[in-house]
Amino acid sequence: MQEEKISLIRSGLETAYINGNVASELSYKPNFVSNNYNEGKKVLSVIEDELLKCDKFQISVAFITLGGVTPLLQTLKELEKKGIPGEILTSDYLDFSEPLALKKLHSLSNVKIKMYDTKAANNGFHTKGYIFKEKEIYRIIIGSSNMTSAALTTNREWNTKLVSTFQGEMAEDILQEFDELWNSKYAYEYDTFYEEYKQRYDIIKTQKRIAQEENVTSLERYRLKPNSMQVRFIANLRKILQHNEQRALLISATGTGKTYASAFAMRELGFKRVLFLVHRATLATQAKNSYQRVFGNAVSMGLVGAGYHQYGKDYVFATVETLNKDAHLQKYKPDEFDCIILDDERVIIRTKLEKPSKIKGLALI
Repeated sequence: MQEEKISLIRSGLETAYINGNVASELSYKPNFVSNNYNEGKKVLSVIEDELLKCDKFQISVAFITLGGVTPLLQTLKELEKKGIPGEILTSDYLDFSEPLALKKLHSLSNVKIKMYDTKAANNGFHTKGYIFKEKEIYRIIIGSSNMTSAALTTNREWNTKLVSTFQGEMAEDILQEFDELWNSKYAYEYDTFYEEYKQRYDIIKTQKRIAQEENVTSLERYRLKPNSMQVRFIANLRKILQHNEQRALLISATGTGKTYASAFAMRELGFKRVLFLVHRATLATQAKNSYQRVFGNAVSMGLVGAGYHQYGKDYVFATVETLNKDAHLQKYKPDEFDCIILDDERVIIRTKLEKPSKIKGLALI
């Protein structure tokens, strides 16, 4: 490494940490990075400057949003033309990162993006670090700024920009930490994580909207989130319907959330009229209660059986014993429902309720 660069770094360190009156070159001086409207300072501007002069960049942030990616896109596209490689690691922490932002980053041929699965790893992920390599020099921004619009432009954020040679202990430790996370078995590549994460993100976003639209927000409903099995089921069911298949089967152990999985699926796939069949009245009531937590007041729901005759509701929860009687069965046309859900393998529909091809069937076992 050129002695000149070593000398510039030493001068920068003296200015930053010993005597601010010592003159040094700005690009080799550690400094405080923040947003300050009155002084025209933005974290975004510092990141853009470092991107434009680096020959490789690595970013590890807990949250990425479209508002944070959009102002950087032009700069990132310039790096794409130059073939400057980048690695971006984010997380599913709080399911906050926006799928569209991740998709835009993935569209850049020079950028690799991974998502750290905090649920599988059973630990949090709250890093905010931007690493820029220029030959033998590393400039690293560490602090509080995620890749969001507010964090990069307006929020009160505290970050420090470090300057180090590739042999510096600080740079070595940070790079080692990044590599450890990047190569972790819990860090999934885009093609592995994206579809499932997007499905979960969309479900949770809808769930929060429904809860907030209630006159009195239910905290239980607001916090209701699909587990990994439910998310995979919805994604697979969507694919089945896209292939014009009419029936699907969900097999999962008791207590894993099959009823909630079906409720999320009916909502996300847009079914307007649904018949949910069970073999006991208590199960019909339980299923209806679960669906109400998912849907709120978006659809009407009723029971048929055990003294209830709420035939005309959007979502009907009925017992097989009741619908096996003509007085109840004949209340419905053969094509009355968009989807018929069977509670488990013991549920049998008599032949008079044969489903025309346009009706979807779903069995939960």
